[in-house]
Amino acid sequence: MKDAFDLLEPRLRDLARERFKTPTPVQSKVIPSILGGKNTLVISETGSGKTESALLPLFNELVKNRPAPISIIYITPLRSLNRDLLKRILWWSNKLEFDVSVRHGDTSQYERAMQTENPPDLMIMTPETLQAVLTAKKMGKHLENIRYIVIDEIHELVSNKRGLQLSIGLERLKVVIKGKPRIIGLSATVGSAEVVMEYIS
Repeated sequence: MKDAFDLLEPRLRDLARERFKTPTPVQSKVIPSILGGKNTLVISETGSGKTESALLPLFNELVKNRPAPISIIYITPLRSLNRDLLKRILWWSNKLEFDVSVRHGDTSQYERAMQTENPPDLMIMTPETLQAVLTAKKMGKHLENIRYIVIDEIHELVSNKRGLQLSIGLERLKVVIKGKPRIIGLSATVGSAEVVMEYIS
């Protein structure tokens, strides 16, 4: 019987089965939605496979079409979450041969220069970093290629000053990007799904 993993490219499908055996309930719903080109809000408890439900369709894009970098940005509210996420994604990137990098206030000048000269396929950053990158001449040019924007822990950002800052950054980003990016929000809980959907759309 076919499942959501069968929608993925063979290399990725096999890795997904190695990692999960079968899709979790949230993955069964979310993977087809994102592959179908929809902006998507994912609300599911921690440990449900929520993060990979968003990432697997994006990895599929990298494997299938190999878009110019930077094609995916992953925004999180916390640097500690950035580091944990990097470790998680590196397992996939090593197997699928794409580049991932983290950028935040503590990123060294050397790392920033490397990211500018050899931009990754996927970049993890905070809302504040997005604002800084938008004003950088060379790095700002790489943002033209973005196809997907993932916002993790979105409930932490929607109703406060950082969320407003991110909203402005996203609007500025949309002006830079060639085409219309897909936006994916992730959360374990939200007060109002309608408000969050309005925010990401």
